[in-house]
Amino acid sequence: MQTQNWVVGMNTFSDSDLDAGEAIIGALDSRLRVQIIWRLSIRDHFVHELVDGLGKSQPLISQHLRVLKRSGIVDSERRGREVTYRLVLPQAAEIIESAVRLGLHARERQLSQTQPNTDVVHIGHLTESRGSGTEEDPVGQMAHAPAAAAAEHANETIPAPAPVPPVS
Repeated sequence: MQTQNWVVGMNTFSDSDLDAGEAIIGALDSRLRVQIIWRLSIRDHFVHELVDGLGKSQPLISQHLRVLKRSGIVDSERRGREVTYRLVLPQAAEIIESAVRLGLHARERQLSQTQPNTDVVHIGHLTESRGSGTEEDPVGQMAHAPAAAAAEHANETIPAPAPVPPVS
């Protein structure tokens, strides 16, 4: 099987490289895991501290910690009867921070695109129909004016073309 290479900017990524990136992105694909990473970016935590701080059950926190550990983002160390978790890839917190900034920027752009442009003059309402073209409906009359003008001349015959002068 041939390996595909992907070029992004000045970098070339193989399928294996993209698999590694996908594993990290997949591990970040949970609000709870993102919250865990953010807390671990500040300091190491015991599981019970994460349970108390996030208000979730111990089995749920442990399950998400296993996903983060399998991805290589966090590691654990037994200290007596408790296990402490630490962030071994601080770049994961940087990715989260960048994603938050990017998301806020995208939201701001979306909001600015949905607000009306004050430089544009709106004529009529967007949901109004174009009209029927009757005397009671002047909007329709104007909308259909070209068609009405063409209909007035529909019965007229088109004159024959002028004769072509003989070529000498």
